[in-house]
Amino acid sequence: MSVKTKIPALLTVLLPACGTIFSGSTQSITFDSNVKDNIEIYANGALVCNKTPCTVDIDRSSASLTIMAKAKGYEDAVMQDKTKINTASWGNLLSIYSWTTDFATSSMWKYTQDGIYINMRPKEKQSAQNKQFEKDSIIRRFALYNYSEIKIGNKEYLLALEDLTGQNQSELQEIIKQSKTEAELANKLTKI
Repeated sequence: MSVKTKIPALLTVLLPACGTIFSGSTQSITFDSNVKDNIEIYANGALVCNKTPCTVDIDRSSASLTIMAKAKGYEDAVMQDKTKINTASWGNLLSIYSWTTDFATSSMWKYTQDGIYINMRPKEKQSAQNKQFEKDSIIRRFALYNYSEIKIGNKEYLLALEDLTGQNQSELQEIIKQSKTEAELANKLTKI
């Protein structure tokens, strides 16, 4: 074997796992809610926050992250943050050793949302308040799940957002421009 063939072969074996190096085995996730104090947020059953907003490093996994929020006077809220393959792991195509390292450390996975907003519903609400809560929940859900399309200015998503909020496009574009995260956009659209 010549030196020219030994060096690429050696680099392939020694090439580190891209997901592990670039992303690590944890992911920072920010939790926010309409309840700021005396709230308990659980991630896969473990208490991670007792006030919002908070940012927590969560171990990556191939399974969805189950989030539950509890607060006195409010109904419990449960949601999931699904996983997808971490794009940094695609650099592992050159080496099976890198794939196995990323797989063993769960670095090949990434949760789909870095910011999660939990809208807590008071246990006893009057009808008008309940309708506003439902409307705000729909707007929040739309903003959180479609943030990337909204941020790039996709016309269909902007029109849908205009219908949901009742605000005109120029107002919405200013709010979108000022919002750096999904949760911040959801807060501004519902004025929380």
